[in-house]
Amino acid sequence: MADVTTYQDGTPIGRAAGAQAASLPMFTVFENTYDSTVMNIASGDTVTEFIKIPAGSYVLGVQLTVQAVEATTTIDVGDAADPNGYVAAQAVAVAGRFAGAGAYLDNVGAMPTPTYYDADTWISFTVGGAAATVCKFRVAVLVANAG
Repeated sequence: MADVTTYQDGTPIGRAAGAQAASLPMFTVFENTYDSTVMNIASGDTVTEFIKIPAGSYVLGVQLTVQAVEATTTIDVGDAADPNGYVAAQAVAVAGRFAGAGAYLDNVGAMPTPTYYDADTWISFTVGGAAATVCKFRVAVLVANAG
């Protein structure tokens, strides 16, 4: 298992939100797209620095949008404490939008409890099933910054 932070040409995969987060009561959507045709990722590998959430922020929701499909690959989205806390084993075999349903957000139809980060935190993703070689997906994170 490997942690991946850059494409093969050295370009960082992650996007740092930093000070661009609006303060409460405003919301900000941070997003990043991963294209596995640019760089394949083996099953079990994690992109540890995908979307940076600034300190003092609440994550209110996560959405995975599959833009190019791959038959037997799954994606987990989370953080260092819970690698599938936002999206757990979402298949990318069908194009479309999928709401996060990991442990952080799964409240069985109820309003999810926001996840608070008191320090800068990276949202990561992990590939499961088969290696990601042709899929492309976007992760969007709804954030309210209280810091």
